[in-house]
Amino acid sequence: MEKFIPNGLKFSDSALNHFSLMLENNSDMNAIRIGVKKAGCSGYEYFFEFADKQSEADEVINTGSCQFFIDQNSFKFLKGSMVDYAEDGFNKGIKFHNPNAKSVCGCGESFNIDDNQEASNTSLKKKIKILPHEEYCPEGITFEINSEETILEACLRNGIRIEHACEMSCACTTCHVIVENGFNALDEATEEEEDLLDKAWGLEANSRLSCQVYPKDELTVIRIPKYTLNQVSEEH
Repeated sequence: MEKFIPNGLKFSDSALNHFSLMLENNSDMNAIRIGVKKAGCSGYEYFFEFADKQSEADEVINTGSCQFFIDQNSFKFLKGSMVDYAEDGFNKGIKFHNPNAKSVCGCGESFNIDDNQEASNTSLKKKIKILPHEEYCPEGITFEINSEETILEACLRNGIRIEHACEMSCACTTCHVIVENGFNALDEATEEEEDLLDKAWGLEANSRLSCQVYPKDELTVIRIPKYTLNQVSEEH
């Protein structure tokens, strides 16, 4: 197995072969996104998925024939790790050898970290970047977000007057946004939010109601849809 260096992220030959085969079988994608999200029985969970574009807050690793995207928040939990692929009887899959993990769940899919490290990561000042929108911010804007502040609350405080017909009570879809970067780090949507999102105009896989979402990454990138359901109804 290839040795890894502190503060880097390394991949074994078997892991690279596995990811290369995955990309070959999905030719419309050109990279693999690797990250960490709050989930699982030990606090944090690894994930990986196909990616077709890099976001502004990504670290990029090119190794072998593979390209990997890792958001900056996840990279703090993963630096110094070795990513391996192992087959052990009927069990096979990606394995993370992570020196930052304080404990690992018996399932091997989730882990915990030192309380001091978690406090250091959560104390970083977070930012929201709003992509250009013809009505709300034609040139786009980036601003800091206060702790315990939703995306909608931060936007309103910074003069981005996103609609919120239900006064942030999770009873409408007017504050619908698309989270272009930082989506995987967010807490999962409640059933109530998911039911409402089904009615939103321009729904995408990374859609959320901004009144229900607390950013987790250092930089969360938001796209505001062109219309809300109310505007579509008024125009027709």
